[in-house]
Amino acid sequence: MIVTLLESQKKDPSRVNLYVDSNFFCGISVNTIVKYSLYVGKEITQEILDDLFFSELESRFFDRAMGFLDRSPKTERQVRIYLKDLSFKKKGKWFESLGGDILSKIIEKVVSKLNEYKYIDDERFAELFVSSRMKNKPRGKDVLRMELLSKGVSKDIALKVINLLVEDEASLLVETYRKKYKEEKITKNDRKKIDFLRRKGFNWDLIEQFINNESGN
Repeated sequence: MIVTLLESQKKDPSRVNLYVDSNFFCGISVNTIVKYSLYVGKEITQEILDDLFFSELESRFFDRAMGFLDRSPKTERQVRIYLKDLSFKKKGKWFESLGGDILSKIIEKVVSKLNEYKYIDDERFAELFVSSRMKNKPRGKDVLRMELLSKGVSKDIALKVINLLVEDEASLLVETYRKKYKEEKITKNDRKKIDFLRRKGFNWDLIEQFINNESGN
C-alpha cells in the first residue's frame, strides 16, 4: 500500500486527509504526519495504518474530553459515559468494525492521561460540589451523599468530603427550617414539615432532636 495524497482540510488547516492507494483513509493531524513520517509515495503497512488510526481516535477522544471538562468539573464516571457516547462521522463503519475492545482501550488511555494531569479528580469534584451546595442550596448529609454517589463519586470520598465540609449539620437544619417556616413551631405530628426536612437530607435523629428542642423536651 502507498500513500497517494495528503490533502489539507478546508475547515481545519491543522488536519489533513490521508489517501492510501487513491482511497480516502481518514483525517489526521499534522502531528501524526510527523510522527509516522508520512509523505506521498511512502509505502505503508496495514499494521502501521491500524496503529495510526488508533492514535488518531485517542487524540480525538482526548480533545473531546477536554472540551467536555472545560464546561464544568466532571467525575471520572461522567467522563467515561461521555466518551462512550461519542461518535465519529468519518470512518464510522470502520470504527464500528473495530469493536468494543478497541473503544475500551482508547477510553482507558484517555482517562488515565486525564487522571495523570489532574484534569479529572473525583475528590476535588466532590469538594467543589458540596461547597457550591452549601452556599447556594444547603442540603443535609444524606442528600449530599446520594447526589455525589449518583455522579460517580465513591462512597468513601463522598463521606470524607461531606464530613469535612459539613461540620454542624444540626445548625444547618435549623437554618433550613427557619428559612422556610420562620418562627413556626414543629411537632412530631407535623408530617409536612418533617417531610420537608427529610427531603433536604436530614436524618430522623437530627429532626427529632430539633423537634424536642422546639417543644422544650
